[in-house]
Amino acid sequence: MSEPLSNNAKRFRFIPEITLGNVLQLLSLVAAVVGLWVSLDKRISAVEVRESYAVEERRDVKKSLATLAENQAVLARTVDRISILVEQSNRKETK
Repeated sequence: MSEPLSNNAKRFRFIPEITLGNVLQLLSLVAAVVGLWVSLDKRISAVEVRESYAVEERRDVKKSLATLAENQAVLARTVDRISILVEQSNRKETK
């Protein structure tokens, strides 16, 4: 059979006192959680700022590409007109 527990055996006892150590431990835990929350909030806001900046940059690049395409089309038309004028002047000189 089982032996009864002797009085000398160590048992876990709950002491219902609140000590300064308990209070400090609770305060440090709260401070750590608040610190992590503030740090995480700053990281998230930094990511959002970078994301909005990237979207704005993409929009600017698209606008620049559209402007470059328009300029290229204008230059191509100008070169075509000049080449036509040069050909016409060459024909007049040869006649």
